[in-house]
Amino acid sequence: MSALVGLVTLGCVPAVAGAAPAAIPQADCFWTNRIASAYDTDAAHNYAFPDSGAVYWSAKVTMPAGSKIVLKGAFAHARYQSINSYNKANNAPIDALNDVATKPDAGSVNPYRLGARRDATKRAYTITVVNSGLPAGARADNTVYAGVEGQPDQLLLLRVYEPDSFKRAELTGGVGLPKVELHLADGSIQTGAAACAAMQAQGGQLSLTTLPESLYKSLREPAGAASTFPAEAKPLFRAFYNTGFVISCWYQGNCTGNPLRAGGQYSNIDNQYVASFVSRGFAAGPVLVLKGKLPTTPQTGAKVKRTGGGQMRYWSICQNESLYTTKGAGCLYDSQIPVDAQGNYTIVTSRSADRPKNATAKCGVAYLPWPKNGDGDGHLDDGLLLVRNMLPSPSFHQAVQNTKTPGDEAKVMGPYLPRGSYLTKAKFQQRGC
Repeated sequence: MSALVGLVTLGCVPAVAGAAPAAIPQADCFWTNRIASAYDTDAAHNYAFPDSGAVYWSAKVTMPAGSKIVLKGAFAHARYQSINSYNKANNAPIDALNDVATKPDAGSVNPYRLGARRDATKRAYTITVVNSGLPAGARADNTVYAGVEGQPDQLLLLRVYEPDSFKRAELTGGVGLPKVELHLADGSIQTGAAACAAMQAQGGQLSLTTLPESLYKSLREPAGAASTFPAEAKPLFRAFYNTGFVISCWYQGNCTGNPLRAGGQYSNIDNQYVASFVSRGFAAGPVLVLKGKLPTTPQTGAKVKRTGGGQMRYWSICQNESLYTTKGAGCLYDSQIPVDAQGNYTIVTSRSADRPKNATAKCGVAYLPWPKNGDGDGHLDDGLLLVRNMLPSPSFHQAVQNTKTPGDEAKVMGPYLPRGSYLTKAKFQQRGC
């Protein structure tokens, strides 16, 4: 785990009069692995295309027959939180329970509901995890279904987006991680280390569905292809359906049909994505300028007392390496991006040496760093842009979630689909500030 995070050893710390409050543990025997966040630069935890506006914890367990997991936690002081369960065969999500869908305990408040007090002190919830698939009928309240036929293990990811306490030593949104109870078939209950032992809780990095290097090279370097392949001179953003479709469409030119929007790479059910392979190797220049309209999102932070609305919950754009490494290079989320009076943005992505002097927030421009290692496999000009759309409002019809078939992105999303052009550093600087 990154030294920047400083994980706290589990255990009880006696209170001392006048002492500073005890630090909130950032991992435990159940939530063992945290994936990269804005304050974690450890390469060992940078994978699965992480969003730097979010923090992720994983739990890998094997539930005893007839058991269920009960998680007792408190709603984070944050923009968003959820728990997703995953199929370990393809790292695609099975089920999810997000903040607004979680009923609070009796006497507590769900601060994510529209108009609710974000600073409510009583904010407890109880969630049950069961080793079964999604029910054919109505689902049980506050339940995550984590079972996959033929798969003995269960895999969960807890997400917290833009915690109010986005600090190096505390990323849980000020409430700590949900505590685990294991309810066994005989009615007994185990907690803490005993529960983890009974479930054979596993630590370590999540297994990835990255492409083998030989396969990746064969896709990235087809005979006769330009050095910029598969990027296009006019960047094109396509909706993400599944990893197989990305390979078929971008690398093999087959973008037809009705692919299943199954997700992958530990994607979040509440997010949908558009992606574009990009390259700084085009003759027009190594600076990529992106323009578009930013959806409205709710304001959060310690000073915001009530939960507001917006066209969607969260929006971000991230630069990444490739399907070979799945490493992130940097992200910008909505509240970090300056917009004009109409909500339009300008984002510049380039290497630091090519960054225009006027690519600054003061000049109304957001800056996104280009991957230092390109695709991570020797193609130093490559990049992979991912745009997230989270939980759009039912009245907002221009989100990625509203796309239905490959190729309809521009028609459906209109000005909310990024448009890009390449140019030189000097050319961009001519626009002034």
